[in-house]
Amino acid sequence: MRRLPWLFAVLLSLAIGPPGHAQTKAPAPARGPRFEAVTFGVRHRVFPDFRDVQRVKLNQEFPLGDTEYSARVMRYVPDFQMDLEHRRVFSLSNQPRNPAFQVVVKKNGVPHDTSWAFLKSPPHFGVRAYFAFHVLRIDFVGRAPLLADTTSTPTGMPRPAAAPATKDSASSR
Repeated sequence: MRRLPWLFAVLLSLAIGPPGHAQTKAPAPARGPRFEAVTFGVRHRVFPDFRDVQRVKLNQEFPLGDTEYSARVMRYVPDFQMDLEHRRVFSLSNQPRNPAFQVVVKKNGVPHDTSWAFLKSPPHFGVRAYFAFHVLRIDFVGRAPLLADTTSTPTGMPRPAAAPATKDSASSR
């Protein structure tokens, strides 16, 4: 029984360090800019002339042209990375170095497919997807926006400009 207090004291001293030495905490990671809205260029797989531009916030549902489809931005990942072995998406940092958005497309309110939209990569169609999303602009609170590189924009894709009016502000005119 006498050894337990001694063993406890040794373990405790290992955990907190030697007397007179304060433990130092690692500095907290720098907080990234606060996301405000994203502007997408939207294309359709079947109708090559279909072009739409939408500026939306996180979790905001928006129409896809005059179709029965709508979409919602479900997730923003500032520095997109994928662990292929575990099929997991994560962010390498809090800074928007490789920003990506997970978009869920719904048909008549029912989820139809999910895809990712990137600022630095061209839009792509998933296996079941009719729509492809390309990030044209990302707006942050208190920071200059990030704009897509228009020199590599596919032919016919809308080019980013000043922040377009949201659906709400356009309908109030």
